[in-house]
Amino acid sequence: MIKKIILVFVFILLLLPVYFMLVGSLQDINGVMKMPPDLFPKTVTAYNYISMLKWDIATWTMNTIIVFIGTVVLSVFVSCSGAYVFAFYRFKYKKFFWALFLIGIMIPRISLLIPLYVIMRKLGISGSLLAVVLPTVLSPVGLYLARNYFETVPISLLESARLDGANEFIILRKIVMPVSIPIVTALAVFSGIGALQDYLWQSLVLQSEQNQTLLVGLLKSVMQRGGGDLNINPIGRSLAVGMVLLLPLLLIFILANKYFVESIGGAVKE
Repeated sequence: MIKKIILVFVFILLLLPVYFMLVGSLQDINGVMKMPPDLFPKTVTAYNYISMLKWDIATWTMNTIIVFIGTVVLSVFVSCSGAYVFAFYRFKYKKFFWALFLIGIMIPRISLLIPLYVIMRKLGISGSLLAVVLPTVLSPVGLYLARNYFETVPISLLESARLDGANEFIILRKIVMPVSIPIVTALAVFSGIGALQDYLWQSLVLQSEQNQTLLVGLLKSVMQRGGGDLNINPIGRSLAVGMVLLLPLLLIFILANKYFVESIGGAVKE
């Protein structure tokens, strides 16, 4: 009973910042700056959200969907394909190549921004959504997790499929990945959340407003001043932007929550 009380207390503490962000986004400047803050505000306004409608939300949302889907599909495909090779094949210098891929886990992403940007410029795709997706396709962490999970898949399933004439791509797509749904889903969630939170790289590459994602567009717009509109509450609007950016992350977590625990285990046993 005590453990449950402690867990509830910790959950409330973790939820308080989100609650105050929601409450603050629905108040004017006087309500936001009030000390101590009201847990239940007397006046509620949606102007902080309405003021964002003048921005190009539709275009940014579409760009975000394209980046999200492209990143998830390509990242999961590359991680699963590489993991399949390292899990079920024996070839020369296998340990060397595996160690080479895992070195990427120890390299900070921020140290690669300039080299990646130069490469995108050389390829002639800088400023496009493709330049946002390509550098995130190879995930050493995803490769590592997928390989460890694939190694729990019974070899007999693969051998039976080969005897039936299935090629390696069919085995991966119709046998290995279906029985490894938990880890595949976890990889999709990780890559998707990364695509929704990669502000530094996206803001560096996407300079054109028409190509910006929702993350870049909203944060750059909210950092600008009110533009003469005295009704705008800069603090409340910033909190409103935070709520808008938080909703997709919450939705992803709610939909894929059950697969996180399952991905810790292995696939079906022989």
